[in-house]
Amino acid sequence: MSGRGAVIRIVALAGWLRRQAALLAVLALLGTDTLAAGAPALGSPRDLSADAALAAQRGQPLLVLFSLPGCGYCDVVRRNYLLPLTREGAAQARPVVREVGLTATKPFTGPNQEASSGAALAARYQVRMAPTVLLLGADGALLAPALVGGDVAGMYGAYLDQALAQAQRKIAGL
Repeated sequence: MSGRGAVIRIVALAGWLRRQAALLAVLALLGTDTLAAGAPALGSPRDLSADAALAAQRGQPLLVLFSLPGCGYCDVVRRNYLLPLTREGAAQARPVVREVGLTATKPFTGPNQEASSGAALAARYQVRMAPTVLLLGADGALLAPALVGGDVAGMYGAYLDQALAQAQRKIAGL
């Protein structure tokens, strides 16, 4: 390949990369709660205060997944770890799990009955990365450290189990 051919290919690749980056930026700014087509969904929040109270009655935390559209790590956490929590065991013993878009602007009621959105909730809890899972008590307080990032080492299940156990102990007053 000649030097000129290599330069043309590099310039073309740079243009493609710029277009892809612009597309990703637009998707991030849309603030949508929409998931990839066909991806299983967790419940969207309407009233996190009521959700947290229901979870506390069950002796469980409210789990909130912060995600972004097209986030592969978010899909893995949602599908492999959080969705099973919503289906396994007796309904009265399950944690309540909700999903919000990290940059979403759709309004809902927050943990302390205040008006909120995904972006506002992320700012409140200083969530800057997707996926992030928070374990919250009835008062909106964090019951365990946030689970930040995806399952890259195959240890996510253990981290989630540990955080759930810590949150359950705090709810039980232990």
